[in-house]
Amino acid sequence: IRNGMRAAPGAIETVSIKETGMEIGVIGDVSPVGLCGSGLVDAVAELVRVGLIDSSGRFASNEYIAEHRPDLADRFVETNGERHFHLATEGETGGDPVVLTQRDIRELQFAKAAISTGWRLLLEEFGAPETDVQQVLLAGSFGTYLSPSSAVRIGLVPKLPVLRIVSAGNVAGEGAKMVLLSLPERHGAESLIDEIHYVELSDRADFNDRFVEELAFPAPN
Repeated sequence: IRNGMRAAPGAIETVSIKETGMEIGVIGDVSPVGLCGSGLVDAVAELVRVGLIDSSGRFASNEYIAEHRPDLADRFVETNGERHFHLATEGETGGDPVVLTQRDIRELQFAKAAISTGWRLLLEEFGAPETDVQQVLLAGSFGTYLSPSSAVRIGLVPKLPVLRIVSAGNVAGEGAKMVLLSLPERHGAESLIDEIHYVELSDRADFNDRFVEELAFPAPN
């Protein structure tokens, strides 16, 4: 990601596009210097929602932007043949702008396609439709701060009401503590192994085709 960074002070972590313009949330309430994972997902999800990124992942044309969102037109800049969207301008950063590039969007598409292809194939292996999913747990530091609505908007997770998409925190760390401190939990973890069916996705002949299908963003409602 061109201006990507870890979730530290100065990282844009939330992006919201309203009728009156764009609002960003920055970790530490300081001047923005980069973009972390949750901010990247938010930015792309919001631009998809308002039609400034199409389902293929391409930025809208300058003509479309000028007609539908003239308030954001000056944030689209082309440099050396590549278009950028300024999430934070030079005046807002006090230095170089924080930008979202076409390549950044492609990188996010690759990541979301890998994840969504995985859970769709697992549902098929289990013989369950997507509508049977009752809850999604987002684990790890990235999942802690990821906006459920943005995750649904780009097709990263099944389409569920946002209250059913829950941050689970550092589940790997918590699991390690449980098995180290509790014999019953350790025995439970060992017995769980016998109930797990491992699915090797890379061996599937249809994985690449399904991956390509999942690159597109869902059309806005």
